[in-house]
Amino acid sequence: MSRLFERLGAGEMALGVWLKGGPSWVPTIARAGFDFVRPDMMFSAMDWRELDHIHRAAQGVGLTTWVRVPSNPWLGGTESLQVTVDVQRAFSLGIEIVGASIASAAQVRACVEVARDWHRSGTGEYPNSNETFQAMNKKNADVAVFVPHVEAGTAIREIDEIIAIDGIRIVMLAMTDLSKALGHPFEYEHPEVWRVLDSIVEKAARRNIAIAANMGYDFTTHERMRDRVGRMREHGVRICLMQGADNMLENFAKPLLGEIRGAAS
Repeated sequence: MSRLFERLGAGEMALGVWLKGGPSWVPTIARAGFDFVRPDMMFSAMDWRELDHIHRAAQGVGLTTWVRVPSNPWLGGTESLQVTVDVQRAFSLGIEIVGASIASAAQVRACVEVARDWHRSGTGEYPNSNETFQAMNKKNADVAVFVPHVEAGTAIREIDEIIAIDGIRIVMLAMTDLSKALGHPFEYEHPEVWRVLDSIVEKAARRNIAIAANMGYDFTTHERMRDRVGRMREHGVRICLMQGADNMLENFAKPLLGEIRGAAS
């Protein structure tokens, strides 16, 4: 059991950041106290070799790896299952949590089925007997978890069906595009956005599903980040993807440099 699941098991909120690339970020993220790192293959130049390096670096420092593979839930169609190809490849590398922005419950069902697949040859893990093959088919539930990322309108409309799928343990709400789909773009704390989040949290809790959500781009200071995450926790969010490591560096460095240059002038 890795750090994210330990947090959830202790009833605590798990905190993480996303990465657009660079395994050398990973030890710094761990020392800062984060619980997971989310390599983003959907909107970056990251390739599979770099993802593998990031994952192995995370294993070395005890972080949970949660990758988002490429997909297009807005234009890719609700019946397309192309996303399952990359989901399966990511799981074969031994990555514990694989997420994808999905358009429908049908896509989620297919990806959950992929998570049950035995292939882990990307980690050098092969069966050598009927017993080991059976064991690989009965792996612990924490070994491969598919997380649907809900941000497209079609997925929001099918959220009840998605939550009802056996094998779902975490649902990720991508708040920027979710707020846009609800007609309140970038208004992360609009009453309607909170209402939808609260409704999803309540339904998920009945099935012991943890709701994850990103903090949002609008919170750029230490105080606003802290307060925003606190409100999310009060509303039942159990996992917070705060911001990108590079994005946080910009937000913290920009006012600091302004003060330094102002004092020196």
